[in-house]
Amino acid sequence: MEQNPLEERVFKLKNPRMEFFCPLCRSQRGFLYSPKLSKKNYMQIVAISLMLAMSLYPFMGFRSGVVLFMVWGIMEFSIRVLFKKEVPCPHCGFDATWYKKDIKVARQKVKEFWEQKKHISDTEKFAESI
Repeated sequence: MEQNPLEERVFKLKNPRMEFFCPLCRSQRGFLYSPKLSKKNYMQIVAISLMLAMSLYPFMGFRSGVVLFMVWGIMEFSIRVLFKKEVPCPHCGFDATWYKKDIKVARQKVKEFWEQKKHISDTEKFAESI
């Protein structure tokens, strides 16, 4: 299957979690983050929670075990935010999450992306002419 990407020079990611082609511009893309926590993330949560619980134990006693759930929630939130930040295509502005929710909003987002990109290129041309 021949792919004709819109952008010829695309950056490659080291060890992506998932690789795919953008459905709009056909550029090869990849995700660094997964929306779910991995075993490594759970080990990090346990290690951070133990360190915080040991440092808070003199003040809180056994209630410092609640720190585990707070760290877990913060980690879950941060990984999902990082994943959602990666979803829009950096080459064409296509966002699959918006396309799933509302096609009209997804089209508007792509249109705004191209208008902003055109505005930036016009500004660069003006700066070069000075």
